[in-house]
Amino acid sequence: MAKFTLAEILDAVGGKLKQFPGKSGVSDISELELTGISTDTRTIEEGNLFIALIGESFDGNKYAVAAVNDGAAALVLSTMEHAPEDVPVILVPDTKIALEKIAEYYRKRLACKVVAVTGSVGKTSTREMIASALSRGLKVHVTKNNNNNEIGLSQTILAAPEDTDVIVLEMGMRLRGEISELTNIAHPDIAVITNIGVAHIERLGSREEILKAKLEILEGLSEGGLLILPYADEYLKKAVAEGMIREDVKIAYTFTEKTLLEKRPYGMAVAESIDIEGDRICCHAKAGFDEMVSVILKLSAVGIHHVGNALAGLLCGLYLGIAPDRIEEGIASFVQIGHRERLVKVDHVFFLDDSYNAGPESMMSAFASIRRLAGEKKSYACIGDMLELGPVSSEKHFEIGAKAAELHLNGLLVIGDFKEDVRAGANSVDPDIPVFGFEDKDHMTEKLAEIVEDGDYVL
Repeated sequence: MAKFTLAEILDAVGGKLKQFPGKSGVSDISELELTGISTDTRTIEEGNLFIALIGESFDGNKYAVAAVNDGAAALVLSTMEHAPEDVPVILVPDTKIALEKIAEYYRKRLACKVVAVTGSVGKTSTREMIASALSRGLKVHVTKNNNNNEIGLSQTILAAPEDTDVIVLEMGMRLRGEISELTNIAHPDIAVITNIGVAHIERLGSREEILKAKLEILEGLSEGGLLILPYADEYLKKAVAEGMIREDVKIAYTFTEKTLLEKRPYGMAVAESIDIEGDRICCHAKAGFDEMVSVILKLSAVGIHHVGNALAGLLCGLYLGIAPDRIEEGIASFVQIGHRERLVKVDHVFFLDDSYNAGPESMMSAFASIRRLAGEKKSYACIGDMLELGPVSSEKHFEIGAKAAELHLNGLLVIGDFKEDVRAGANSVDPDIPVFGFEDKDHMTEKLAEIVEDGDYVL
Protein backbone atom coordinates (compact mmCIF):
# COMPACT_ATOMS: atom_id res chain seq x y z
CA MET A 1 0.00 0.00 0.00
CA ALA A 2 1.36 3.38 -1.04
CA LYS A 3 2.25 5.77 1.77
CA PHE A 4 2.71 9.51 1.35
CA THR A 5 3.11 12.74 3.23
CA LEU A 6 0.53 15.45 2.68
CA ALA A 7 3.29 17.48 1.01
CA GLU A 8 3.78 14.72 -1.59
CA ILE A 9 0.06 14.59 -2.30
CA LEU A 10 -0.09 18.34 -2.77
CA ASP A 11 2.94 18.14 -5.06
CA ALA A 12 1.29 15.39 -7.11
CA VAL A 13 -2.19 16.88 -7.55
CA GLY A 14 -1.75 20.63 -7.15
CA GLY A 15 -4.98 22.13 -5.84
CA LYS A 16 -5.53 24.34 -2.83
CA LEU A 17 -4.69 23.33 0.73
CA LYS A 18 -7.50 24.10 3.17
CA GLN A 19 -7.91 23.75 6.95
CA PHE A 20 -4.28 22.94 7.69
CA PRO A 21 -3.05 22.05 10.25
CA GLY A 22 -6.52 21.56 11.75
CA LYS A 23 -6.40 18.77 14.29
CA SER A 24 -3.54 16.99 12.51
CA GLY A 25 -1.11 17.79 15.32
CA VAL A 26 1.72 18.79 12.96
CA SER A 27 2.99 22.18 11.88
CA ASP A 28 4.36 21.28 8.44
CA ILE A 29 2.64 19.38 5.62
CA SER A 30 5.75 17.24 5.15
CA GLU A 31 5.22 15.90 8.68
CA LEU A 32 1.66 14.65 8.11
CA GLU A 33 2.12 11.01 7.10
CA LEU A 34 -0.71 9.22 5.32
CA THR A 35 -0.96 5.44 5.63
CA GLY A 36 -2.57 4.85 2.24
CA ILE A 37 -5.15 5.97 -0.29
CA SER A 38 -8.86 5.18 -0.05
CA THR A 39 -11.84 5.98 -2.25
CA ASP A 40 -14.35 3.92 -0.26
CA THR A 41 -15.41 4.63 3.33
CA ARG A 42 -16.29 0.94 3.76
CA THR A 43 -12.64 -0.09 3.49
CA ILE A 44 -10.86 3.00 4.79
CA GLU A 45 -8.07 2.49 7.33
CA GLU A 46 -6.71 4.71 10.08
CA GLY A 47 -4.53 7.48 8.71
CA ASN A 48 -5.62 7.11 5.07
CA LEU A 49 -6.12 9.89 2.57
CA PHE A 50 -9.73 9.81 1.34
CA ILE A 51 -10.33 10.82 -2.28
CA ALA A 52 -13.96 11.75 -2.95
CA LEU A 53 -14.70 10.28 -6.37
CA ILE A 54 -17.87 11.28 -8.19
CA GLY A 55 -19.92 8.93 -10.37
CA GLU A 56 -23.27 8.89 -12.13
CA SER A 57 -25.10 7.77 -9.00
CA PHE A 58 -22.84 8.91 -6.14
CA ASP A 59 -20.85 11.88 -4.88
CA GLY A 60 -17.93 11.00 -2.64
CA ASN A 61 -17.84 14.56 -1.29
CA LYS A 62 -20.98 13.73 0.69
CA TYR A 63 -19.06 11.00 2.54
CA ALA A 64 -16.29 13.28 3.79
CA VAL A 65 -17.54 13.27 7.39
CA ALA A 66 -17.99 9.49 7.35
CA ALA A 67 -14.46 9.10 5.98
CA VAL A 68 -12.99 11.13 8.84
CA ASN A 69 -15.08 9.24 11.40
CA ASP A 70 -13.68 6.00 9.94
CA GLY A 71 -10.08 7.16 10.26
CA ALA A 72 -9.17 9.44 7.34
CA ALA A 73 -6.39 11.88 8.24
CA ALA A 74 -6.88 14.15 5.21
CA LEU A 75 -9.26 14.58 2.29
CA VAL A 76 -9.15 15.33 -1.43
CA LEU A 77 -12.45 17.01 -2.34
CA SER A 78 -13.93 18.97 -5.22
CA THR A 79 -16.15 21.08 -2.94
CA MET A 80 -15.96 22.24 0.67
CA GLU A 81 -19.73 21.96 1.07
CA HIS A 82 -19.57 18.71 3.04
CA ALA A 83 -16.08 19.05 4.52
CA PRO A 84 -15.79 18.49 8.29
CA GLU A 85 -14.01 21.18 10.26
CA ASP A 86 -10.38 20.97 11.38
CA VAL A 87 -9.38 18.25 8.89
CA PRO A 88 -6.81 19.06 6.17
CA VAL A 89 -8.39 19.22 2.71
CA ILE A 90 -6.83 19.48 -0.74
CA LEU A 91 -9.43 21.10 -2.98
CA VAL A 92 -9.21 20.11 -6.66
CA PRO A 93 -11.43 20.59 -9.73
CA ASP A 94 -11.62 16.85 -10.51
CA THR A 95 -11.00 14.16 -7.90
CA LYS A 96 -10.64 11.35 -10.48
CA ILE A 97 -7.80 13.20 -12.15
CA ALA A 98 -6.28 13.74 -8.69
CA LEU A 99 -6.35 9.97 -8.11
CA GLU A 100 -4.65 9.40 -11.46
CA LYS A 101 -1.95 11.96 -10.68
CA ILE A 102 -1.22 10.33 -7.32
CA ALA A 103 -0.98 6.91 -9.01
CA GLU A 104 1.42 8.30 -11.62
CA TYR A 105 3.48 9.96 -8.87
CA TYR A 106 3.73 6.63 -7.01
CA ARG A 107 4.54 4.66 -10.16
CA LYS A 108 7.50 6.99 -10.81
CA ARG A 109 8.62 6.56 -7.21
CA LEU A 110 8.65 2.78 -7.43
CA ALA A 111 11.87 1.12 -8.61
CA CYS A 112 9.95 -1.47 -10.63
CA LYS A 113 9.11 -2.35 -14.20
CA VAL A 114 5.60 -2.15 -15.64
CA VAL A 115 4.06 -4.46 -18.23
CA ALA A 116 0.84 -3.19 -19.83
CA VAL A 117 -1.56 -5.41 -21.78
CA THR A 118 -4.31 -4.30 -24.15
CA GLY A 119 -6.12 -5.73 -27.16
CA SER A 120 -9.59 -6.55 -28.43
CA VAL A 121 -9.86 -9.96 -26.76
CA GLY A 122 -7.73 -12.03 -24.42
CA LYS A 123 -6.43 -9.19 -22.26
CA THR A 124 -7.19 -10.80 -18.92
CA SER A 125 -5.92 -14.26 -19.87
CA THR A 126 -2.73 -12.74 -21.29
CA ARG A 127 -2.29 -10.56 -18.21
CA GLU A 128 -2.59 -13.59 -15.95
CA MET A 129 -0.27 -15.66 -18.14
CA ILE A 130 2.41 -12.96 -18.05
CA ALA A 131 2.06 -12.59 -14.29
CA SER A 132 2.46 -16.36 -13.94
CA ALA A 133 5.50 -16.39 -16.24
CA LEU A 134 7.22 -13.75 -14.10
CA SER A 135 6.13 -15.07 -10.71
CA ARG A 136 8.98 -17.52 -10.11
CA GLY A 137 11.70 -14.93 -10.67
CA LEU A 138 10.26 -11.60 -9.57
CA LYS A 139 7.84 -10.14 -7.04
CA VAL A 140 4.78 -9.46 -9.18
CA HIS A 141 1.79 -7.21 -8.56
CA VAL A 142 -1.07 -7.66 -11.03
CA THR A 143 -4.45 -6.16 -11.89
CA LYS A 144 -7.27 -7.89 -10.04
CA ASN A 145 -10.64 -8.75 -11.55
CA ASN A 146 -11.68 -6.28 -14.25
CA ASN A 147 -9.98 -3.18 -12.83
CA ASN A 148 -8.75 -1.98 -16.20
CA ASN A 149 -10.12 1.59 -16.41
CA GLU A 150 -8.64 4.83 -15.07
CA ILE A 151 -9.86 4.27 -11.53
CA GLY A 152 -9.08 0.54 -11.40
CA LEU A 153 -5.63 0.94 -12.93
CA SER A 154 -4.78 3.79 -10.55
CA GLN A 155 -5.92 1.76 -7.56
CA THR A 156 -3.90 -1.23 -8.76
CA ILE A 157 -0.71 0.83 -8.92
CA LEU A 158 -1.36 2.38 -5.51
CA ALA A 159 -1.88 -1.08 -3.99
CA ALA A 160 1.57 -2.26 -5.11
CA PRO A 161 4.01 -2.87 -2.23
CA GLU A 162 7.15 -0.72 -2.21
CA ASP A 163 9.34 -3.77 -2.93
CA THR A 164 7.43 -4.83 -6.06
CA ASP A 165 9.69 -5.87 -8.95
CA VAL A 166 7.11 -5.68 -11.72
CA ILE A 167 3.50 -4.56 -12.09
CA VAL A 168 1.37 -6.26 -14.75
CA LEU A 169 -1.52 -4.03 -15.78
CA GLU A 170 -4.53 -4.59 -18.01
CA MET A 171 -5.75 -1.62 -20.04
CA GLY A 172 -9.33 -1.63 -21.30
CA MET A 173 -11.14 0.92 -23.43
CA ARG A 174 -14.40 1.79 -25.12
CA LEU A 175 -13.42 5.03 -26.88
CA ARG A 176 -10.40 6.73 -28.41
CA GLY A 177 -8.22 8.51 -25.87
CA GLU A 178 -8.84 6.11 -22.98
CA ILE A 179 -5.73 3.98 -23.52
CA SER A 180 -3.76 7.22 -23.86
CA GLU A 181 -4.95 8.26 -20.41
CA LEU A 182 -4.06 4.90 -18.90
CA THR A 183 -0.60 4.58 -20.41
CA ASN A 184 0.32 8.08 -19.26
CA ILE A 185 -0.50 7.04 -15.70
CA ALA A 186 1.38 3.73 -15.86
CA HIS A 187 4.38 4.60 -18.09
CA PRO A 188 4.99 0.94 -19.04
CA ASP A 189 8.38 -0.53 -19.94
CA ILE A 190 6.77 -3.36 -21.90
CA ALA A 191 3.55 -3.09 -23.92
CA VAL A 192 1.66 -6.15 -25.15
CA ILE A 193 -1.16 -5.93 -27.71
CA THR A 194 -3.07 -9.20 -27.98
CA ASN A 195 -4.91 -8.53 -31.28
CA ILE A 196 -7.04 -6.09 -33.22
CA GLY A 197 -10.55 -7.51 -33.42
CA VAL A 198 -14.05 -6.11 -33.80
CA ALA A 199 -14.88 -5.54 -30.13
CA HIS A 200 -16.06 -1.91 -29.73
CA ILE A 201 -16.48 -1.46 -33.48
CA GLU A 202 -19.96 -0.12 -32.71
CA ARG A 203 -18.34 2.84 -30.95
CA LEU A 204 -15.21 3.28 -33.06
CA GLY A 205 -16.55 2.48 -36.52
CA SER A 206 -13.77 0.35 -38.02
CA ARG A 207 -10.87 -1.93 -37.16
CA GLU A 208 -8.52 0.77 -38.41
CA GLU A 209 -9.85 3.08 -35.70
CA ILE A 210 -9.60 0.27 -33.13
CA LEU A 211 -5.96 -0.18 -34.16
CA LYS A 212 -5.27 3.51 -33.60
CA ALA A 213 -6.94 3.33 -30.19
CA LYS A 214 -4.86 0.34 -29.10
CA LEU A 215 -1.63 1.91 -30.36
CA GLU A 216 -2.19 4.77 -27.92
CA ILE A 217 -0.46 2.48 -25.43
CA LEU A 218 2.82 3.58 -27.01
CA GLU A 219 2.31 7.19 -25.88
CA GLY A 220 3.37 6.29 -22.35
CA LEU A 221 5.83 3.51 -23.22
CA SER A 222 9.31 4.30 -21.92
CA GLU A 223 11.97 5.39 -24.40
CA GLY A 224 13.42 2.27 -26.00
CA GLY A 225 10.64 0.19 -24.47
CA LEU A 226 9.55 -3.24 -25.71
CA LEU A 227 6.39 -3.86 -27.75
CA ILE A 228 5.21 -7.48 -28.05
CA LEU A 229 2.85 -8.31 -30.92
CA PRO A 230 1.34 -11.49 -32.42
CA TYR A 231 2.80 -11.90 -35.90
CA ALA A 232 -0.44 -13.45 -37.14
CA ASP A 233 -2.41 -10.21 -36.66
CA GLU A 234 -2.52 -8.47 -40.03
CA TYR A 235 -3.52 -5.08 -38.62
CA LEU A 236 -0.59 -4.98 -36.22
CA LYS A 237 1.86 -6.13 -38.89
CA LYS A 238 0.51 -3.39 -41.13
CA ALA A 239 1.03 -0.83 -38.37
CA VAL A 240 4.70 -1.81 -38.17
CA ALA A 241 5.14 -1.82 -41.95
CA GLU A 242 3.53 1.61 -42.33
CA GLY A 243 5.65 3.26 -39.66
CA MET A 244 2.92 3.69 -37.05
CA ILE A 245 5.35 2.60 -34.30
CA ARG A 246 7.85 5.02 -32.74
CA GLU A 247 11.37 4.47 -34.07
CA ASP A 248 12.86 3.95 -30.59
CA VAL A 249 10.43 1.14 -29.72
CA LYS A 250 11.86 -2.40 -29.79
CA ILE A 251 9.49 -4.88 -31.42
CA ALA A 252 9.20 -8.56 -30.55
CA TYR A 253 6.81 -11.00 -32.20
CA THR A 254 5.11 -14.18 -31.06
CA PHE A 255 4.69 -16.94 -33.65
CA THR A 256 2.25 -19.80 -33.04
CA GLU A 257 3.58 -21.50 -36.17
CA LYS A 258 6.87 -21.43 -38.04
CA THR A 259 7.16 -18.50 -40.43
CA LEU A 260 9.79 -17.38 -42.93
CA LEU A 261 10.95 -13.83 -42.25
CA GLU A 262 12.81 -11.41 -44.48
CA LYS A 263 14.24 -9.61 -41.47
CA ARG A 264 14.72 -10.81 -37.91
CA PRO A 265 12.89 -8.64 -35.35
CA TYR A 266 14.48 -7.41 -32.12
CA GLY A 267 12.95 -10.35 -30.28
CA MET A 268 10.83 -13.38 -31.10
CA ALA A 269 9.17 -16.40 -29.54
CA VAL A 270 8.26 -19.29 -31.84
CA ALA A 271 6.12 -22.34 -31.12
CA GLU A 272 7.95 -25.20 -32.83
CA SER A 273 5.45 -27.90 -31.87
CA ILE A 274 2.15 -27.96 -29.98
CA ASP A 275 0.61 -31.06 -28.41
CA ILE A 276 -2.87 -30.92 -26.87
CA GLU A 277 -4.53 -33.53 -24.70
CA GLY A 278 -7.77 -32.62 -22.92
CA ASP A 279 -7.14 -29.49 -20.88
CA ARG A 280 -3.36 -29.78 -21.12
CA ILE A 281 -1.13 -28.13 -23.71
CA CYS A 282 2.58 -28.78 -24.23
CA CYS A 283 4.53 -26.43 -26.47
CA HIS A 284 8.17 -26.72 -27.49
CA ALA A 285 9.33 -23.20 -28.24
CA LYS A 286 12.38 -21.12 -28.98
CA ALA A 287 12.62 -17.51 -27.89
CA GLY A 288 15.04 -14.71 -27.25
CA PHE A 289 16.55 -11.43 -28.26
CA ASP A 290 20.28 -11.60 -29.03
CA GLU A 291 20.33 -15.36 -28.45
CA MET A 292 17.56 -17.94 -28.68
CA VAL A 293 16.80 -20.46 -25.93
CA SER A 294 14.71 -23.63 -26.10
CA VAL A 295 11.92 -24.17 -23.59
CA ILE A 296 9.03 -26.53 -22.93
CA LEU A 297 5.85 -24.71 -21.95
CA LYS A 298 3.22 -26.80 -20.17
CA LEU A 299 -0.19 -25.17 -19.78
CA SER A 300 -3.31 -26.08 -17.88
CA ALA A 301 -5.62 -24.61 -20.51
CA VAL A 302 -8.15 -25.63 -23.11
CA GLY A 303 -7.79 -23.13 -25.95
CA ILE A 304 -4.82 -23.29 -28.31
CA HIS A 305 -4.75 -19.49 -28.34
CA HIS A 306 -3.15 -19.68 -24.89
CA VAL A 307 0.07 -20.71 -26.62
CA GLY A 308 0.36 -17.17 -27.97
CA ASN A 309 -0.27 -15.79 -24.49
CA ALA A 310 2.43 -18.05 -23.07
CA LEU A 311 4.90 -16.92 -25.73
CA ALA A 312 4.23 -13.30 -24.74
CA GLY A 313 4.88 -14.25 -21.11
CA LEU A 314 8.08 -16.02 -22.16
CA LEU A 315 9.34 -12.91 -23.95
CA CYS A 316 8.52 -10.71 -20.95
CA GLY A 317 10.39 -13.04 -18.64
CA LEU A 318 13.49 -13.26 -20.81
CA TYR A 319 13.53 -9.49 -21.35
CA LEU A 320 13.40 -8.95 -17.58
CA GLY A 321 16.26 -11.37 -16.98
CA ILE A 322 14.45 -14.40 -15.58
CA ALA A 323 16.05 -17.81 -16.18
CA PRO A 324 14.18 -19.94 -18.76
CA ASP A 325 13.50 -22.79 -16.32
CA ARG A 326 11.92 -20.37 -13.86
CA ILE A 327 9.70 -19.01 -16.63
CA GLU A 328 8.65 -22.58 -17.47
CA GLU A 329 7.69 -23.14 -13.82
CA GLY A 330 5.71 -19.91 -13.73
CA ILE A 331 3.77 -20.66 -16.90
CA ALA A 332 2.99 -24.15 -15.60
CA SER A 333 1.30 -22.48 -12.60
CA PHE A 334 -1.13 -20.50 -14.78
CA VAL A 335 -4.79 -20.84 -13.79
CA GLN A 336 -7.74 -19.28 -15.60
CA ILE A 337 -9.83 -16.86 -13.53
CA GLY A 338 -13.55 -16.18 -13.58
CA HIS A 339 -15.86 -17.70 -16.16
CA ARG A 340 -13.14 -18.23 -18.74
CA GLU A 341 -12.70 -21.71 -20.23
CA ARG A 342 -13.44 -23.61 -17.02
CA LEU A 343 -14.04 -27.27 -17.76
CA VAL A 344 -16.46 -28.72 -15.21
CA LYS A 345 -18.36 -31.99 -15.01
CA VAL A 346 -21.99 -31.94 -13.92
CA ASP A 347 -23.41 -35.41 -13.40
CA HIS A 348 -22.15 -37.15 -16.55
CA VAL A 349 -21.93 -34.14 -18.87
CA PHE A 350 -18.90 -31.89 -19.42
CA PHE A 351 -19.40 -28.12 -19.56
CA LEU A 352 -16.88 -25.61 -20.85
CA ASP A 353 -17.77 -22.38 -19.03
CA ASP A 354 -16.58 -19.47 -21.16
CA SER A 355 -19.46 -17.16 -20.25
CA TYR A 356 -17.52 -14.14 -19.01
CA ASN A 357 -17.64 -12.31 -22.33
CA ALA A 358 -17.93 -13.02 -26.04
CA GLY A 359 -16.61 -11.70 -29.33
CA PRO A 360 -16.27 -13.33 -32.74
CA GLU A 361 -12.65 -14.35 -32.21
CA SER A 362 -13.17 -15.81 -28.74
CA MET A 363 -16.43 -17.50 -29.77
CA MET A 364 -14.79 -19.29 -32.70
CA SER A 365 -11.89 -20.33 -30.51
CA ALA A 366 -14.32 -21.72 -27.94
CA PHE A 367 -16.14 -23.69 -30.66
CA ALA A 368 -12.83 -25.25 -31.69
CA SER A 369 -12.03 -26.09 -28.08
CA ILE A 370 -15.36 -27.79 -27.32
CA ARG A 371 -15.19 -29.77 -30.56
CA ARG A 372 -11.66 -30.94 -29.83
CA LEU A 373 -12.50 -31.88 -26.25
CA ALA A 374 -15.56 -33.86 -27.31
CA GLY A 375 -13.65 -36.10 -29.70
CA GLU A 376 -16.09 -38.83 -30.73
CA LYS A 377 -18.72 -37.59 -28.27
CA LYS A 378 -21.34 -34.99 -29.19
CA SER A 379 -20.68 -31.28 -28.74
CA TYR A 380 -23.19 -28.45 -28.32
CA ALA A 381 -22.93 -24.70 -27.82
CA CYS A 382 -25.31 -22.53 -25.80
CA ILE A 383 -24.70 -18.96 -26.91
CA GLY A 384 -26.12 -15.45 -26.67
CA ASP A 385 -25.57 -12.18 -28.49
CA MET A 386 -22.12 -10.69 -29.00
CA LEU A 387 -22.48 -7.02 -28.10
CA GLU A 388 -20.99 -3.72 -29.34
CA LEU A 389 -20.54 -4.94 -32.92
CA GLY A 390 -22.69 -2.19 -34.40
CA PRO A 391 -23.18 -2.39 -38.18
CA VAL A 392 -21.36 -5.74 -38.48
CA SER A 393 -23.50 -7.50 -35.84
CA SER A 394 -25.54 -9.58 -38.29
CA GLU A 395 -22.47 -10.45 -40.35
CA LYS A 396 -20.44 -11.61 -37.34
CA HIS A 397 -23.28 -13.69 -35.91
CA PHE A 398 -23.70 -15.30 -39.35
CA GLU A 399 -19.96 -16.07 -39.37
CA ILE A 400 -19.95 -17.77 -35.98
CA GLY A 401 -22.93 -19.90 -37.05
CA ALA A 402 -21.02 -20.93 -40.16
CA LYS A 403 -17.92 -21.70 -38.08
CA ALA A 404 -19.89 -23.95 -35.73
CA ALA A 405 -21.17 -25.92 -38.70
CA GLU A 406 -17.70 -26.12 -40.28
CA LEU A 407 -16.40 -27.64 -37.04
CA HIS A 408 -19.27 -30.16 -37.04
CA LEU A 409 -20.82 -29.23 -33.72
CA ASN A 410 -23.91 -31.34 -33.12
CA GLY A 411 -26.19 -28.44 -32.36
CA LEU A 412 -26.54 -24.80 -31.35
CA LEU A 413 -28.87 -23.39 -28.71
CA VAL A 414 -29.17 -19.65 -29.26
CA ILE A 415 -30.76 -16.80 -27.35
CA GLY A 416 -30.81 -13.10 -28.29
CA ASP A 417 -31.63 -10.68 -31.07
CA PHE A 418 -29.28 -12.27 -33.61
CA LYS A 419 -30.29 -15.90 -33.30
CA GLU A 420 -31.66 -15.99 -36.85
CA ASP A 421 -28.33 -14.74 -38.20
CA VAL A 422 -26.57 -17.56 -36.34
CA ARG A 423 -29.07 -20.04 -37.76
CA ALA A 424 -28.60 -18.72 -41.30
CA GLY A 425 -24.83 -18.95 -41.01
CA ALA A 426 -24.91 -22.50 -39.70
CA ASN A 427 -27.40 -23.68 -42.31
CA SER A 428 -25.37 -22.08 -45.11
CA VAL A 429 -22.68 -24.67 -44.37
CA ASP A 430 -24.81 -27.56 -43.14
CA PRO A 431 -28.57 -27.39 -43.78
CA ASP A 432 -29.10 -30.25 -41.34
CA ILE A 433 -27.33 -28.86 -38.26
CA PRO A 434 -29.90 -28.36 -35.47
CA VAL A 435 -30.14 -24.70 -34.42
CA PHE A 436 -32.64 -24.00 -31.64
CA GLY A 437 -33.71 -20.43 -30.90
CA PHE A 438 -35.09 -19.29 -27.54
CA GLU A 439 -36.54 -16.18 -25.92
CA ASP A 440 -35.30 -17.05 -22.43
CA LYS A 441 -32.69 -19.17 -20.65
CA ASP A 442 -35.23 -21.42 -18.94
CA HIS A 443 -36.50 -22.82 -22.24
CA MET A 444 -32.92 -23.14 -23.48
CA THR A 445 -32.01 -25.16 -20.38
CA GLU A 446 -35.04 -27.42 -20.82
CA LYS A 447 -34.09 -28.17 -24.42
CA LEU A 448 -30.47 -28.84 -23.51
CA ALA A 449 -31.55 -31.32 -20.83
CA GLU A 450 -33.72 -33.02 -23.43
CA ILE A 451 -31.01 -33.54 -26.06
CA VAL A 452 -27.78 -33.99 -24.10
CA GLU A 453 -26.51 -37.46 -23.24
CA ASP A 454 -23.92 -38.87 -20.84
CA GLY A 455 -20.39 -37.98 -21.92
CA ASP A 456 -21.43 -35.09 -24.17
CA TYR A 457 -19.67 -31.71 -24.10
CA VAL A 458 -21.48 -28.38 -23.86
CA LEU A 459 -20.09 -24.88 -24.34
